[in-house]
Amino acid sequence: MAFSLTRVNRVLIQPCEPTPSVVLDLSLIDNIPVLRCFTRTIYVFTHGPDAARVIREALAKALVSYYPLSGRLKELNQGKIQIDCTGKTGIWFVDAVTDVTLESVGYFDNLMEIPYDDLLTDQIPKDDDAELLVQMQVSFN
Repeated sequence: MAFSLTRVNRVLIQPCEPTPSVVLDLSLIDNIPVLRCFTRTIYVFTHGPDAARVIREALAKALVSYYPLSGRLKELNQGKIQIDCTGKTGIWFVDAVTDVTLESVGYFDNLMEIPYDDLLTDQIPKDDDAELLVQMQVSFN
C-alpha cells in the first residue's frame, strides 16, 4: 500500500501558565541504567480533523499541574538523571497529514503495511546535555 505523510507543523507546547523552576531528582529505580529507555507507542483514535488543536490546548493546560513532563532529562557526571524544569520546557508536537484513512489500513491491525518511523516525530530539538521527555505526532487525513 502506498503511504504518504507530510508533517505540516512542528511546535514546542509549553504550559499555559507559569510553573515552578526546579530541578527534580529521580528515584533510585529511575537511575538504574538498564531501565533507561524511551517507549515508542502509537495510539489510534477516530476523532475529527480538529483533534490536533484540541490536543495541543489540552496539553498546555495539563502541563501546568504536570510540569515535569515538559522538563528535560539531564544526566549528571555521576550517572544520575534529573528532570530540569528550568526554562526551555515543553512537549515536542508535530501535526501531520496523510493520504490514507484508518479504515484503509485496517486501524493498524497490520503495522507492517505502514512505515513505522513516519508515524513518529522528526526533527526533535536537541540540547547538548538534556533530552525532551515527551514527543508527540498527530496525523490526520
